[in-house]
Amino acid sequence: MAACGTKCSLTPLADDIHIPTLTVAQTLDFALSTKAPGSGGRLPGISKGEFSDEIRDLLLRMLNISHTKSTLVGDAFVRGVSGGERKRVSIAEMMATRARVQSWDNLTRGLDASTALDFVKGLRIMTDVLGQTTFVSLYQAGESIYDLFDKVIVLDHGRQVYFGPPSQARAYFDELGFKSLPRQSTPDYLIGCTDPHERQIAPGRSSLDVPSTPEALELAFRASTHYEALMNDLVAYKKEQEEEKKDQEAFRAAVIADKRKGASKKSPYTLGFFGQVKALTVRQFQLRLQDRFQIVSSYVLNLWVAFATGIIYLNLPLTGAGGFMRASLLFIGPMMVIFDSQGDIGLMMMGWSILNKQVSWGTKPSEIAIVLMHCVIDELRHVPASSVPCR
Repeated sequence: MAACGTKCSLTPLADDIHIPTLTVAQTLDFALSTKAPGSGGRLPGISKGEFSDEIRDLLLRMLNISHTKSTLVGDAFVRGVSGGERKRVSIAEMMATRARVQSWDNLTRGLDASTALDFVKGLRIMTDVLGQTTFVSLYQAGESIYDLFDKVIVLDHGRQVYFGPPSQARAYFDELGFKSLPRQSTPDYLIGCTDPHERQIAPGRSSLDVPSTPEALELAFRASTHYEALMNDLVAYKKEQEEEKKDQEAFRAAVIADKRKGASKKSPYTLGFFGQVKALTVRQFQLRLQDRFQIVSSYVLNLWVAFATGIIYLNLPLTGAGGFMRASLLFIGPMMVIFDSQGDIGLMMMGWSILNKQVSWGTKPSEIAIVLMHCVIDELRHVPASSVPCR
């Protein structure tokens, strides 16, 4: 598990984008339904539902949001969990993907100090137990969080100026000639060494013999014993990977065993195509049932139009003029249904950001599955699927 100082380009979690009308449990259940392993990847006697429920409850307990299980996620317009709790939902959703390599960018923003520490401890446990590779970019990390990492990397304008054990980073920059302030934590000290306005030169040293530019800091690191040890480890690792094939074969076998029934061995998804359509259909029904304002407003509008057209239809003359009026009134019914379905276009456009996020995490199926799901829902609602191309 490695930590990054200053600026790192990692997977951002700064924007907590979720479907606001789903509960916290339903949000995690959808992610787990698409990423839960098949029978070959679970313990004997453990069903898919039991596995998903146990992992969901574990994530909620680890992030201390078990009390929000039945609460809507919410957003700026829908009342739901608080901002800090929504951040934890984003973290739990990311962890539910069970990715082997995870990148976290400023993940502790919006969390209090104790919750941030508990979360990083959770990452530490998952990294050790599941053998994951975890990259974390932190801008304000305490000493207790800093000590949990295996490696720390310090960047200055895109240049690597240190990479190695966290316990040796402070001593390395001290040897370069930088001075630490009283009661200054190690993360703040490391970041301060890359800031021309914050760093201080040790007594007896000057900017002439202390590297003060990104290029000079990079050259100093390349000339250090830390860089030499890093290159030796890299060469040894590549040689081991070329000679030892058991780990690679075991990993490929584990990936295949992890896939559910119907999923192709070459597919990046754990769940098969029809299973993806089923998961999306269930989630779409949940959205419809829990969006009470849309349901009530749609029924009230249609009932009002039905009463209005019914009253106008009464006592129409049995002449050509009456026939024209009857045809016009009959045309209003299908038109209202079509106009009602057009209201879903805005919701679909707002959901593209969520779609892109979940596609990048491998929890969302292909566009064809999404189109089929919308067509099924619209047919069940007796609404023409004019907002989604079903061809």
